[in-house]
Amino acid sequence: MPGDGIIARALQLVAIAEVAENLRAVPTHAAPFTERERAYAFSKSDPDRRLAARLAAKRAARTALDPTLALEEFEVVPARGGPPQLLLSERAARRASERGVERILLSLTHGLTHAAALVLLVGEGAGGQP
Repeated sequence: MPGDGIIARALQLVAIAEVAENLRAVPTHAAPFTERERAYAFSKSDPDRRLAARLAAKRAARTALDPTLALEEFEVVPARGGPPQLLLSERAARRASERGVERILLSLTHGLTHAAALVLLVGEGAGGQP
């Protein structure tokens, strides 16, 4: 919206069963998750939910920033005492810079059956959706 600094936004919803099924089918297959994301999720009592929220965040980030980017170009990391952070690959960071993105805000949530993520790209630019 004009004047609010939001360049783009995206909300994604993921069925936790989707992630659980993929992990059972190929338990050693990391994509699209990084080792750090997997380690964090499996250190908790509910790794499927944690990974589903991260998958939602990656999909939302790709939708907001550039749909041609791979999910592996985004990483969700916990922040001490604050909300999780979204890290970008070099390619994704270049695209963010081109769009005038100064900050990325991320919100994750999960329930019993679904996880969701909201990504806001914030900056002074008027980049709009790709």
